[in-house]
Amino acid sequence: MNKMIEASSNIERFFNAHAVAIIGASTNPEKLGHVILSNIIAGGFQGKIYPINPKEKEILGFPVYASINEIPDKIDLAVIVIPAASVPETLRQAVVKGAGAAIIISGGFREAGRVDLENELLDIVAETGIRLVGPNCQGINYIPNKLCASWPIITTPGSMAIISQSGTVAATIAGWAEEENWGISASVSLGNQIDVNETDLLEYFASDPNIRSIALYLEGAKDGRRFLNVAHKMVSTKPLIVLKSGRTSGGQRAAASHTKSMAGKDEIFDAACRQFGIVRAADIEGLYDLSKGLASLKPGKGRRLMIITSSGGSGILAVDKAEKCGLIIEPLPEIVKEKLKNTEIPANATLANPLDLTVATASEFKNALQVLSEFDLADLYLIIFGDPIPGAAATSIWLRDKIGSKVAVAYLGGGEVERQERKIMHQEGIPVFSTPERAVNALGAVVWTEQYKNNH
Repeated sequence: MNKMIEASSNIERFFNAHAVAIIGASTNPEKLGHVILSNIIAGGFQGKIYPINPKEKEILGFPVYASINEIPDKIDLAVIVIPAASVPETLRQAVVKGAGAAIIISGGFREAGRVDLENELLDIVAETGIRLVGPNCQGINYIPNKLCASWPIITTPGSMAIISQSGTVAATIAGWAEEENWGISASVSLGNQIDVNETDLLEYFASDPNIRSIALYLEGAKDGRRFLNVAHKMVSTKPLIVLKSGRTSGGQRAAASHTKSMAGKDEIFDAACRQFGIVRAADIEGLYDLSKGLASLKPGKGRRLMIITSSGGSGILAVDKAEKCGLIIEPLPEIVKEKLKNTEIPANATLANPLDLTVATASEFKNALQVLSEFDLADLYLIIFGDPIPGAAATSIWLRDKIGSKVAVAYLGGGEVERQERKIMHQEGIPVFSTPERAVNALGAVVWTEQYKNNH
């Protein structure tokens, strides 16, 4: 087989592997070789699992093999957690056993001055067609295959993919998604990315039906032109949200030290994002928020936002942010006000946009939303629940089912009730944000992306 064709197809074996070898599996819970094996098992992986350790006979109920050569069957994926000096020979053994892909968790390569070891790995890639993620990385997690070859363990399914040149950034976003019941589809920590890079993964994830948005933490693209070309092709069907560090001269020096990537001038990258339809996030929270919104919301063709709230202050904050994001807050028509006056909502509600219900129950929110939904008032709705409001999820789901995926929620000040209601809404695919500003920031990105697609 042509090596280039084989190398390209082997990327699938990171995510849809049927047999995985963990080289460096350990009985010590404090070692990564134990953590990785434990997470693969606890994540529910249904394929074959082969722990490798010459000093052990059994780990976590699985028989252990002294070397890859002793595995009785072929493998698809090797996860390597051993000292750097032993990695090249181990990789060659994995190829002989059929591995088309390998995740090298181990550090001690270029970042430790051992460029020679990385070059040896690249020689193996060129000779065999095997694909590598890493070295010096935090691994991958692909929920559709229940393959958590990483940490922490994340098992909640979702439609967001995370690609990151920082393992901690990837773990942070995935952890938030797990905690809030939003979930992810995939997470990849690239490490030194001597082979598989961010653009390879964008190209692969672009056609993955399990993924509806891609969150990328980037310090510098290996091939800027290819990155932009691939991104431009995919944004018509799947949004790409990028958090790029190295915005200042000091940040650029730090990025060069961390991943050896050339960060480039931020002004040029910013202009390229606007030209090619890439959404930029300002921080890690923004990367998470924008990815949630863009994975789930389908607005109309305009920029109109309708806000309904039980917190007057939160409504004002939402309006301030909306204007900065280019969203339009249209006045409430008199015909709508008249109908609201005859509806069971709090008597002291402010009949405007934002519609401030003051202290309201979930049923009073629903009564107001029933009236609003009868009119063409907005392209997107933002519901702000302030304080504990049991039943908030059911009301939000009702509106989403009635008008489509145009509903976002900000929920704050609700304590344990808020946490439980948030999980229900996330299970239903309704994005919930912890502040009105974060919600509106995501809504602004959704509208910008939709208008970009309509104009290109």
